[in-house]
Amino acid sequence: GFNAIVGNPPFAGKNTIAAGNRPYYPVWLQQVHDGAHGNADLVAHFFRRAFRLLREDGTFGLIATNTIGQGDTRATGLTTLLANGGAISHATRRLKWPGEAAVVVSVVHMRKLGIAVHAPPVLIDTNVLIPMLDGRPARRISAYLVEGDLDTSPRPLAANARKSFQGSILLGMGFTFDDEAAAKGTAASLADMQRLIANNPKNAERIFPYIGGEEVNADPQHRHRRFAINVSDLTETQLRAGYPDLCVIIERYVKPDRQKADDDFSQNQWWRYLRPRPEMHRAIANLPMVLATNAQASPHSCFALLQTKGIFANSLNIFALATLATFSVVQSSVHEVFARFFSSSLKDDLRYNPSDCFLTFPFPVAFETSPTLEAAGQAYHHHRAALMIANNEGLTKTYNRFHDPACDRPEIVKLRELHGAMDRAVLTAYGWTDLAESIATDPDAMPRHLTEETEDDHKYQGRYFWPAPIRDEVLARLLALNAERAEEERKAGLTAAGAADDDADDTSADTEDDA
Repeated sequence: GFNAIVGNPPFAGKNTIAAGNRPYYPVWLQQVHDGAHGNADLVAHFFRRAFRLLREDGTFGLIATNTIGQGDTRATGLTTLLANGGAISHATRRLKWPGEAAVVVSVVHMRKLGIAVHAPPVLIDTNVLIPMLDGRPARRISAYLVEGDLDTSPRPLAANARKSFQGSILLGMGFTFDDEAAAKGTAASLADMQRLIANNPKNAERIFPYIGGEEVNADPQHRHRRFAINVSDLTETQLRAGYPDLCVIIERYVKPDRQKADDDFSQNQWWRYLRPRPEMHRAIANLPMVLATNAQASPHSCFALLQTKGIFANSLNIFALATLATFSVVQSSVHEVFARFFSSSLKDDLRYNPSDCFLTFPFPVAFETSPTLEAAGQAYHHHRAALMIANNEGLTKTYNRFHDPACDRPEIVKLRELHGAMDRAVLTAYGWTDLAESIATDPDAMPRHLTEETEDDHKYQGRYFWPAPIRDEVLARLLALNAERAEEERKAGLTAAGAADDDADDTSADTEDDA
């Protein structure tokens, strides 16, 4: 093998790989490199090939994009190599390209030790080889290109099990009473609902407020404007005998489309929701409020507290958590760093997937009962609620202003200040007082409006947020804490298997509700 390999491999995502090569080339790459993922960038395969061509104790130094430490590219490349005798000796996560191209690259140097190593390597002659990350000594550089031992994906935590749910999938908006849909002839109107209840008050037992992403993101008070019939727990005989008026509505607006579908459920159980989410309703039955966030692509990470009585649409993720202390953690920049790193995205928008960024997220110890977190969350939430009502703007428009560098309105400046205070409270709850102090006093660590000139990650450009070094450090600590918590749960015999419940596995069915 070679003593050293240096190079600048081509960068190409899965679509470019498929379009720019002969048929089956992506499949061939996966056959050549065992365990490779079809979504991995081409550069990960160059890392695999270069490593294979090294002799023992040889080194490669290769240029990549920052995706080398993320997602399926990380799993295909660096994770696999570290598990098979590789050790990252030097890494630069963000290097502005010295040529004319306006790009930022990552540079990775890896040694081939010949055995799997999860500790600092080794004496070479009389010199100790110390890994260097962005020019600073590191105990160990992980596949995420952060200091730490975790190279694989974060593990689900039993502590977070059965607390996250995707909202109900109706499979037919004819279940709703909606004046806008009624004008199009696809649902009954609110006046129709009122007549049904006036004629037979028993009908009200099966009619509930219906709330989706539109109400949460656009209405200042998250008010519902629609109602929905829910008779999914009844047989057809029970429905016809107990609620004949509602049966007529469902037969008129839902059943015709269901009968056109080529599946047994749609044709034979036309009065039932596709996913009624009974597990969610049991989990939140005794809570005064629930936390909710968008299940579809959204430019902002924002959580709302909602009343528990009602039908939540599949455009929402619902969490069986009700305290303002919990709100302060999930709304904080700490959680957003984790969510944006591990959830999927559409363009640069966040698509919050509870399996990836809630079930695996290590919360601070005793966070739900922390008076400091409760106070920080209360101050932030109350101010945000008041300014949304005063401006008659929902969450989306409010956070558009929050991230707009040209917006210096006092209430938005105050919201930024409260967000910073909430972030410091969350960092302190983790015991990370050094970071809490840094974002408050260090000009290089304070939140700021990130631009193309100051930020290479497109997900953060145009946002009011921490600079990259703080985000990297927070992510590294969260990854280490996930590994620690998961190991503690394993030793205690706890498991999060099946704990994702009714979350984003069903997001492919987002066709029926509001965007």
